Amino acid sequence: MKTLKLSAFLLLITSFTGCIPVTSFFLGWPDDKDLKRFPGHEIKASNECFEFYRLPEGEYVDIKVNDWTTDIPLFKTIEKLAQDRNTRSVLIIRNDTILKEYYSEGISETDLNPSYSMAKSFASALTGIAIEEGHIKSEKDLVVKYIPELAKHTESEQLTIEHLLNHTSGIKYGFGMDARLYYGNNVLKELKKVKFEATPGTKQYYLNINIQLLGMVLHRATGVSPSQYMEDKLWKPIQMCNDAVWTTDKREEEKAFCCMGATALDYAKFGRLFLNKGKWNGKQVISKEWYEKSIERDTTEGSSYNYNYCWHIGLNEYEDYMAIGMYKQHIYINHQKNLLIVVLNDKEKLLEAERVNWWNVFRQIADQL
Repeated sequence: MKTLKLSAFLLLITSFTGCIPVTSFFLGWPDDKDLKRFPGHEIKASNECFEFYRLPEGEYVDIKVNDWTTDIPLFKTIEKLAQDRNTRSVLIIRNDTILKEYYSEGISETDLNPSYSMAKSFASALTGIAIEEGHIKSEKDLVVKYIPELAKHTESEQLTIEHLLNHTSGIKYGFGMDARLYYGNNVLKELKKVKFEATPGTKQYYLNINIQLLGMVLHRATGVSPSQYMEDKLWKPIQMCNDAVWTTDKREEEKAFCCMGATALDYAKFGRLFLNKGKWNGKQVISKEWYEKSIERDTTEGSSYNYNYCWHIGLNEYEDYMAIGMYKQHIYINHQKNLLIVVLNDKEKLLEAERVNWWNVFRQIADQL
């Protein structure tokens, strides 16, 4: 009863203030159904489908890991680990060969899986391509050059594309803004609500609005939607086998900070592109310079040691890094072992989710290969 009264109160407040879209109360936490609930732009597959090798029938690789969800060390197979979690799919790929492939009941290799914030790493890659093609002069360009609506803020005189990539924009966080970006009908309205709490380049704070602004920069600089640019410059060049989707608001502006839908195998191909330093079967799709910038450690201008250009940078001894999304979606890349791991999860209870350290699991896998 108390919960119902609280919900009714929140809905009443929302209806008067417009702070949070009413739909967010009915839809609840984001999930895979949002790929169909919201409008979206289709990203067409390539006519040439790249497929990873699979082990011959009867061959297998024995891998067991400890996920530390109990106080007693307990090693389990990858399949058992996935079954014990709310895991949709797992891929372990080394030297272009699938060593492990798991899909939960009701999920297949052709099903689309929500990216959540893994989309940020795709947006970063598209930015590098746009710079290489001359649509954007440099990541040092001022954002206001592409989004003049921000000129009313004095901070816009210093805000660069690089600050958006590294989440050092200085923009003030607001829960309502996140809700409106995800559930709202017009993300452009958020430009009017942007406020700064710090000078750009002095403080790192992970914000969805940063990459939403980056998506707008891409749209205006290239003259095509981010999804169309993705199809032309990434999806087809790296021979994706399935159509993907990038959800939008009702005005057809992509939610660039999240909200892609793709198969686990196609997410793995994006990882393969970075594993090969931006090159795909001999062709440089992302410049080597952008690849190197993306995964370097840079603590200047408010940036942190373990995050750069929308990539989570791992340990030097493993030469690893990751694209990560909510509910612990991962594209894990390990150059030392020429290894890719894709793990896609649905929402779990908070305590259960927090007890699993997937980075630790990935490195246990790497140690056994």
